[in-house]
Amino acid sequence: MFERILFPLDFSEPSLRMLKCVKELKGFGLKEVVLCHVAASGISLTSDHRETLEGIKESIRQVGCEVREVVTEGDPVEQVLDIAESEDVSLIAMASSGKGRTQELLIGSTSFGILRSTSRPVLINKFPEVEDELRSAEPSPIFQKALVPIDFSSCTDMCMMLLPELSSRGLREAVLFNVVESGSSNIQEGKRFQKVLNKVMLDLDEMRSKLEGRGCRVSTHVHFGTVPYNILEASRELDASVIILGAHRKSLLREITLGGNSETVVRRSTIPLLVIPCD
Repeated sequence: MFERILFPLDFSEPSLRMLKCVKELKGFGLKEVVLCHVAASGISLTSDHRETLEGIKESIRQVGCEVREVVTEGDPVEQVLDIAESEDVSLIAMASSGKGRTQELLIGSTSFGILRSTSRPVLINKFPEVEDELRSAEPSPIFQKALVPIDFSSCTDMCMMLLPELSSRGLREAVLFNVVESGSSNIQEGKRFQKVLNKVMLDLDEMRSKLEGRGCRVSTHVHFGTVPYNILEASRELDASVIILGAHRKSLLREITLGGNSETVVRRSTIPLLVIPCD
């Protein structure tokens, strides 16, 4: 599934903690890790960074995965995208500090640059600041309970293909989630709203039945209102461990530039996200 994963590494605390996810990802098919460090022009690895890098490589080998490093110079977004293509990786795994919105605008610039341009799935894990003694702790499992926003587009088809394989490798539960947007149906229009809601629930139940027939443990959930707010609220309400978000690259580019549903969810989520390109 995720046989070869690219881990961009800038030696920050979040990027180092992200590498602790290798053990879990091995259960999802991981065989080889490609470590990627993009330095500023003319800047080479320090002796401390080289020592850290060698230690990381050894810890990955102990998990049972092969590991290689790619150290290069240039624009981080361009270099990560080029390496992802040349190495033919099945996933790009990146870390975020999970800090407040103002800081995240700066911290997330590389992540969003990669998200809007790559054709590869991207896993983003959020790491809030913790006390020093907690930094060595194992991260919480990612693929336990997945919230899967469903908009009945081609992204839905992609998620339907992905979920059975994730389930066969250890995903415990998937929640198919739809938001009946307040702009498309007014809850005060009783009969019309009920008709829309019944159609959504019927379609979700049909999807659930198909997935359960393929070995998935699935439930369904519906909210009414604005899409990003309700996705984030449902992730807390349902105690999800990851949001699996399908996104069209062209739409994602427009949203990241102007602000939109996917942009808001990716930026403000406090839990990991698996973003699946649908085109």
